[in-house]
Amino acid sequence: MKNSKQILLLGLLAAVSIGIGLWAGMQGSSKPKTEGYPDLGGDFTLMSDKGPVSLQDLRGKVVPIYFGFTHCPDVCITSLSNISAGLKLLTEDELSRVQPLFISIDPERDDPARVGEYVRYFHPGIIGLSGSLDDVTKVAKKHFVIFEKVKLDDSEMGYTMDHSSIIYVVGKDGVIRTLIHHGEAPEGIAKVLREALDG
Repeated sequence: MKNSKQILLLGLLAAVSIGIGLWAGMQGSSKPKTEGYPDLGGDFTLMSDKGPVSLQDLRGKVVPIYFGFTHCPDVCITSLSNISAGLKLLTEDELSRVQPLFISIDPERDDPARVGEYVRYFHPGIIGLSGSLDDVTKVAKKHFVIFEKVKLDDSEMGYTMDHSSIIYVVGKDGVIRTLIHHGEAPEGIAKVLREALDG
């Protein structure tokens, strides 16, 4: 019964992720491509292990954003590894104009110090962010990110977090330009980041 519920929830997460992509595509089809998706995302401020970080302060840079959590057993590891590998394909100049962010949807366990240490394992340039559950939830809702706390009766972890898996590429003007779906290869990620830098 439990496995059936988890399979159903994962199916729902996948369907929502696909739905976001289709919604974004429909938004873009009626507007010039360079406009991106202004109705998705938006400014926010969350805490890093070095202090508050505001998206507004990163204007002029391309900002890939990923939502996950440090106890994630596979999806986050895959996504962060691909983001890291994609960043390594950029030139030094390109990399200086990109600021990746990782936002934890598990602030109960992920304080800024833990998130910062976690993301630097994948790439030193990624900034890890956390905050109160209310603050994180508000940011997630702006991006149509869905997540749910799932109790684990047979694990010392106590619970896990099921969540959608999309990289939101914010352009230099603060508007989301592209949605990168789970499983995109590093080369594809690097290509999208370069396109955003040139936009």
